[in-house]
Amino acid sequence: MLKTIYATEEEIPEGYKDLYTERNGQWELTGIQGVKTQADVDRVQQALVKERTDHKATKTALQAFGELDPSQVHDRLENYESMEQQLEALKAGGAFDEEKMEPIIQSRVRQALGPIEREKTTLQRKLDEANKKITEKDGEVGTLKMTITTGSIERAVSDAAVKAKVLPTAITDAVMRARSVFEITEDNRIITKDNSGSTPGLSPDEWFKEQSEKAPHWWPASVGGGSRGAGGPGSQYSGAANPWSREGWNITKQGQFVREHGEVKATEMAARVGAKLGDTKPPAAAAA
Repeated sequence: MLKTIYATEEEIPEGYKDLYTERNGQWELTGIQGVKTQADVDRVQQALVKERTDHKATKTALQAFGELDPSQVHDRLENYESMEQQLEALKAGGAFDEEKMEPIIQSRVRQALGPIEREKTTLQRKLDEANKKITEKDGEVGTLKMTITTGSIERAVSDAAVKAKVLPTAITDAVMRARSVFEITEDNRIITKDNSGSTPGLSPDEWFKEQSEKAPHWWPASVGGGSRGAGGPGSQYSGAANPWSREGWNITKQGQFVREHGEVKATEMAARVGAKLGDTKPPAAAAA
């Protein structure tokens, strides 16, 4: 078996001497491409040790400059000769040269401001990171508030749908529509918003009464073996929910009902409580 290194040429087996080269007093296997000898490994290790030693020496030398950065070292060395000349001139009683001292003063100012600028940069980075975290938290809080608000509205609308005897299969549709219609006020009331397509200020219960005209498919064809009334879905607009009734008299809502449903349905609604379109005051008594 061939060795990668022989101490003498005579030790190399016959016929293989051409594969070896003398290096540092010994014969190394160099004639086979890709084969690394222990000598190769030793050379790499020696180079690595030298690199580490040089690095340590450089680091030790730089420690003598303390907290100075390379630019500050350069400035100080650049002005050192001029400072020496100025000091010698002063000792000899010579005149003070302001022009020569100006760059030295500027260098001193830069050296003094350097740490401050670095600290400012560090603090600005920390401030930016803090502002980013605050923005992220604000977004999380906003999302959480929206989730809570939406959940409260959905529960209130679902409860009202059950009370209004809405078909179970239609409750999801009703809740989906209600998301863009309702809001929670500062006093925690859940009411319909302005410009939502529904009468503003309605509670979920009142809203379902209004929806009986707009979405009659939410209710079964009959309730308790009888129809929902000769007047159809609009019959649920009774009592205070009917803007023509004595207890629910509201001219603004009357006008809105006319715009949304037309005069024919509005006339029917008014007639149910003994009123008619154009009345300026509520009927004397609610219709039976």
